[in-house]
Amino acid sequence: MNDKTDDISAIKANLESGSEETQRAWEATSEATKNVSGTLKKEANKAFVAGKEYLGKAVESFGEAASGTYGTIRGQASEKAQAYRAKAESVLEDASTKAKNMQSETERYIRDNPLKSVGLAVGIGFLLAAIFRRH
Repeated sequence: MNDKTDDISAIKANLESGSEETQRAWEATSEATKNVSGTLKKEANKAFVAGKEYLGKAVESFGEAASGTYGTIRGQASEKAQAYRAKAESVLEDASTKAKNMQSETERYIRDNPLKSVGLAVGIGFLLAAIFRRH
C-alpha cells in the first residue's frame, strides 16, 4: 500500500505542479496580452495622430488650391465684366450718336419741308385718335 500511496502522492504532486504551471502560463499569457494590447494602443494612437496631422496638411493644401482657383476665377470674371461693360458703353454711345443724327436729320427735314411735316403730323394724329377711340 505504501507504493500506492507514494504513487498517488506523486500523481497529486504532478497535478498540483501542472496546475501551478498552467496558472503561471495563464498569467504570462495575460501579461503578454496586456503588453501587446498596450503596444497596439500606443501604435494605433501614433498612427491616429500622424493621420490627423496629414489630414490637417491635406485640408490646408486643398484650401490653398481652392483659394488660388477662386482668385483665378474671380480675375477672369472681372475681366469678362470689364469687357462686357466696355462693349455696352460702346453700343450705348453708338445708339446715342445715331439718335442725335436722326434728331438732326428730322429737324433739317422739318425746316426744309414745313408743310409736308405738318401734314404728316396731322395725318399721324388722326390715325392715333382713331385707334384710341376704338379701344
